Amino acid sequence: MKTKSLVQFNVSYYKYPNNIHRYPILSGLDRYQMEHRGKWLKEVSRYSHSRFHEMVSDSFADASDDDLLLSILSKHGIFAESFFQRSIRERVARRFGEVGIELQEFCDLLWEAWGFETNVIRNEYDAIHRIVDHLYEQALSRAISDSHTHTQIEVWFKKFEQPKRCSLCNRTFRMIDLPYWIYFGSNGCQDFCFNCPIMMSPKKGELMSLIPAFVEACGFIPNSDANPINYAFTSRLSPDGKINTFLAYAKMGGIEHVKKKFGSWFKALAETGALPNGVLLTARGVRCLAQDGHVCHSLDEQYIDNWLSAQGIPHEREPSYPAHPKLNPNGRRCADWRVGDSFVEYFGLIGDPKYEKKIDEKILLAQCFRVNLIALYPSDLGRLDSVLRALTES
Repeated sequence: MKTKSLVQFNVSYYKYPNNIHRYPILSGLDRYQMEHRGKWLKEVSRYSHSRFHEMVSDSFADASDDDLLLSILSKHGIFAESFFQRSIRERVARRFGEVGIELQEFCDLLWEAWGFETNVIRNEYDAIHRIVDHLYEQALSRAISDSHTHTQIEVWFKKFEQPKRCSLCNRTFRMIDLPYWIYFGSNGCQDFCFNCPIMMSPKKGELMSLIPAFVEACGFIPNSDANPINYAFTSRLSPDGKINTFLAYAKMGGIEHVKKKFGSWFKALAETGALPNGVLLTARGVRCLAQDGHVCHSLDEQYIDNWLSAQGIPHEREPSYPAHPKLNPNGRRCADWRVGDSFVEYFGLIGDPKYEKKIDEKILLAQCFRVNLIALYPSDLGRLDSVLRALTES
């Protein structure tokens, strides 16, 4: 049977240092790249004397940011950016709501720092994104200027510039040559080249056993957008379980292949007996009934609702946020649950820009009305006992 690559990308293009998303942070660079880094450091230094930088430092930076970045650099090296930004984004969004800065004021400060007028800040999401970027740039400039930190980064670089065998296909590759979006999307997989020629195209009859095998390898029912570089999916997988999960995914031909054979991912799950009880297929998608009868809109929501019931925690489905002229003009925006005085949200599609904007808007809405918002992410589903411990103690 003819096979395809696990992930489609131009392997020849992504060779270090071409794979650096924004700017290089390590040695091993050619003269052009070194000049590029020098120019970037000068830009960061110029920004650090602006009122925009003062505002960001005073209201959004934490003393722990440098230590956070160092730990991420030590683990992920040249791929640190997205992991650092993911770690601080919710904090920045919450503080943006607390500070209450007007967008025009924000744009004025940014214009002053950049030295030219910009229209890239169209809403709060853009502003939060710019603040997260700035915090990373500042922390990174301090990190690569510190001799101890730079030495640690060099150790990482020397390790991962060496050729190694892919655990999936046994081909030789260098991890530093992976595209940044593949590395982050895979949640930092360091053992796979992702160009593995292992994706098969099984017939529908063969999928009757291959689909349940993939679900079993995952340890949970994956969503219809699951793939080896979908962060919302891979952040739920255990490091040891990824190889079996990705192999099962490849044997199945991927979810897109399954959709072509069955019409939809959830129809495939239903026909192969992989859907759990309480899940109904409707014309509008999947409808899940939790054990207490609550209607949920995803299997993950059903899992959380059932966990709340198992803990004996009273909870209300889809409470309404207060109306807001900009963030909730129609008054129709709802949280996933209300538990006591807290709203609980499950943000299951992190990594999708449109969805990230909705996340920011809900966080800002909660801050505006001083609603205690508990945010859950896919990586939290395996540790709800610790993440929601406060709810069990109240």
